[in-house]
Amino acid sequence: MAVHAHPDDESLWTGGVLAQHAAEGRPTAVLTCTDGELAEGPSFAEPGTRTKELAQALAVLGVAESGMLPYRDSGPRGRGAGSLCAAPFDDLVADLVARIRSFRPSAVVSYDAFGLSGHPDHVRVHRAVLVAVEAAACPHQWPQAGAAWAVESLWLATIPESLVRRLTALGLETPLPCTPDDRIAAAVDVRPWLDVKWEAVRAHASEFERGARVTAFEEPHLRELCLGTEWFMHRPGPGAAPAPTRTRLLADARRPLR
Repeated sequence: MAVHAHPDDESLWTGGVLAQHAAEGRPTAVLTCTDGELAEGPSFAEPGTRTKELAQALAVLGVAESGMLPYRDSGPRGRGAGSLCAAPFDDLVADLVARIRSFRPSAVVSYDAFGLSGHPDHVRVHRAVLVAVEAAACPHQWPQAGAAWAVESLWLATIPESLVRRLTALGLETPLPCTPDDRIAAAVDVRPWLDVKWEAVRAHASEFERGARVTAFEEPHLRELCLGTEWFMHRPGPGAAPAPTRTRLLADARRPLR
């Protein structure tokens, strides 16, 4: 189950693993937390456009189940009536808990702590997903949302430092925030599904029409470099096998705290 902030995030950041899982006959789900329309100021596309594009992209990826929460894009300032960032945090968590318990995924995928791009909606989704995965396993939290479900693993999409170095060498003027390579648990080669992934990305035509960053991937070499691999950090979920028993849970008493 992939949880994203806006239409097109599902294709850009997890389109390869979604297509791979679908090709292998494993059920997938995507939950999109906003409809992609700005809560503050005019949107780039006509109302409903991005929702329709999302449906087309999900069909291309073979996603079995999808849903959209009733929030709007908070924009770069993270605000606006009806926006994701303006919503009470507990309401967002409750929405996520209900969807996790309904789909009962073994794994949940979302963003790293910076939200990959730093967009306020991405950061908020990251934080809410961490809480919701824990809460979904606790029967005393939101019992009205269904029977408790313990996710086995949480995967956080990220950008490795080595990729940013390569992009900088190619002349990228504003390198993206990144994660040290030794913190990345999985680098998934999705080149066998890159054509499917790119078709799903292209389904978000309004993003290309407005000249968003995604247009850079029209160059084949850059597309394979950036979209042909998907990188993730790993966090064990509450349904993971118990960790080995440890006698000391706090910091080593022999080392000074910093």
